[in-house]
Amino acid sequence: MSTHLCRRRGDEQTVPSGGDQFAAPPGGPEAGLHQHASDTGTETGFMGKILKVLGGLVPWAVIGGLLFAAFFIQPQPVGETVQPPPIERRDRFYGIEVLDEGRILWAVGSDGKVIRSEDGGDSWTVQRTPTRENLQDIAAWDTERAVLVGNEGVVLITSDAGETWESATAPRSEIFNKLIRVEALPDGEAWAVGAMNAVFRSRDFGVSWERAVPEEDITWNGIAFVGERDIWVVGEFGILLHSADGGESWEEREVGLESSLMSVEFRDGGKGVAVGLEGTVLVTDNGGAEWVRVETDFSEHLFDVTWDGGRWVAVGEDGIVVRSSEGDDRVWAADRLAPDLRSWHTTSVANGDAVYVSGATFGRLIEEQWYSFTGQAGERP
Repeated sequence: MSTHLCRRRGDEQTVPSGGDQFAAPPGGPEAGLHQHASDTGTETGFMGKILKVLGGLVPWAVIGGLLFAAFFIQPQPVGETVQPPPIERRDRFYGIEVLDEGRILWAVGSDGKVIRSEDGGDSWTVQRTPTRENLQDIAAWDTERAVLVGNEGVVLITSDAGETWESATAPRSEIFNKLIRVEALPDGEAWAVGAMNAVFRSRDFGVSWERAVPEEDITWNGIAFVGERDIWVVGEFGILLHSADGGESWEEREVGLESSLMSVEFRDGGKGVAVGLEGTVLVTDNGGAEWVRVETDFSEHLFDVTWDGGRWVAVGEDGIVVRSSEGDDRVWAADRLAPDLRSWHTTSVANGDAVYVSGATFGRLIEEQWYSFTGQAGERP
């Protein structure tokens, strides 16, 4: 900032030529000066008395004002603290769980956020967690007990419907830790997969975990079960990992892909689907003994797949949703969750007549109609 200095010129008195126009007062110039001083002194004395009286009244006026304020003016609240809505525009939900025919909903996501609804999504409650890491997935044994996993190898469990979340102990890598998917099975069993060949198993409702395979530099993105003992895991470079004995032994299966597989799911009769990047869709009708790639006319990345009771439904980037034809798992068609929706979605869960979808936006798909939960906070572009 520049500072400008200004000089002020004083008023110049001009003595008129021809001083006879101004007659000196009687008694000479000095008399005029004394007369002026005498008048000023009189005025000053009078004003001084007034100021003195007023000065004495000021303290009493201040005291009176304070007493009036104390007895007659009630303090007013400045305003209550504004609480953010349970679902905010910046939220991202990577994992969801749906229970009790859609009445109980859990969603987990960015910054350690967990929300729960007990009225089918009409209202939501934020649940406190001891982490700010991004949470990737959640699985529940019932409406009270659940486990969630996330970045930095975070594992949290609850036995009171999420009123409290506690940290659980899981194996850790010295290189990198991230858990991406978790599945809950009967009798307190659970499986979680993620980075550094993480395939973890718990037998006590998520309290403790053990490695099922040695640490290695590969990331697994999804896990599914066929019956009680067949386990399928999918991950990077189009590789599948399979166990036929409940996780006691494992074998890798390559299907000639270079793109990563992101999700796998099975339904009755050993029929299954795996989806991945670049629009990859694999199908099997014999429990995984043989996988066949489906020819499709879409190339968007697909992140999750589910069976809705009549057909397969997969979601991914740019708001895409792809569905198999009813009665034919090898015929698929692409659409969008909503005409103007271009967000990515990482999870799809079928329950009842709806498919619940989460990611950059969060909602449910009933038939062909998209109903957004995040619309409560303003739909993202």
